[in-house]
Amino acid sequence: MQQVISIAELRNSLRVSYSQEVLDCSRLLRRENIEAFLSLDREGLRYESLEHRILLYTSLQGEKVYIQMPGKESAESNRNPMPKDFRPKLECVNGSIMQDASFGFIWDILDEIGKQHRDYLSIVAAVFFHMGYMYNYTQTSGYYECSALLLNDEVDEIRQIDPIKMRWNHIGFSDDVWYSLNNYFGDIPVPSGQKISFESFIKFVDLLLQNEDCKYYYKNVVQGNKPAYNLKSGRTSTCDANLLVLHYLRGAGRISRLLDSFQKTRGVPSFNKSEYPLVTDGIVSYDR
Repeated sequence: MQQVISIAELRNSLRVSYSQEVLDCSRLLRRENIEAFLSLDREGLRYESLEHRILLYTSLQGEKVYIQMPGKESAESNRNPMPKDFRPKLECVNGSIMQDASFGFIWDILDEIGKQHRDYLSIVAAVFFHMGYMYNYTQTSGYYECSALLLNDEVDEIRQIDPIKMRWNHIGFSDDVWYSLNNYFGDIPVPSGQKISFESFIKFVDLLLQNEDCKYYYKNVVQGNKPAYNLKSGRTSTCDANLLVLHYLRGAGRISRLLDSFQKTRGVPSFNKSEYPLVTDGIVSYDR
């Protein structure tokens, strides 16, 4: 049975030093996941016509986090279609589906968390660091529930199909850590009107980040024929942008720096790696 651990124990469970070893391991795990997600069979699928939904995460509270493919960037009407695009879907405990989320949607949720739990934002930042570098991730292999969705403006029919076999790396926090995070943050109101657990929010963001990794890899390696692409864009840079937002929400950054960073970089600003200890209140140390 899960138990709530203290804030001190929670902080210790998230401690990590940003080092070359963490960076090297991150690139390996990211490449493994990119290969796993890009290799999923999409034959016959079409955005907003016939889509597949794969269940990858279930929270302690029973929320379900899926990927649904293909995503809107796969549509041939786009200037540069991304046929491997997908998006995460979150099914709440009551069965309702949270709306598709942009990063603005994510920032609204972070802002809400900051209003209610400002003292814990350093813990949120540490969790985002873990996601950015896939630190504390665990490899798993198995069969995952899959559904086919027939759509025409809205979902007309959902039917179960054969499970999907998949080997991938997922967030490896213990149940006690998830249970404690859910306890300290409580139910989180989201812009679409539902309330979700902190665990389901993080697992939803993890799959959103996974799509970012796949998208930039496909754009650079497959479409751009750049085999030496070093994963400089995607998961890590997107998490750094979120750390910049959290830095501001903690009261440690100026609004001018935040807005200037987003304006100059077209929405994906970098975050000074040496400031990881600052935004996480020492949970993440810097060893470079």
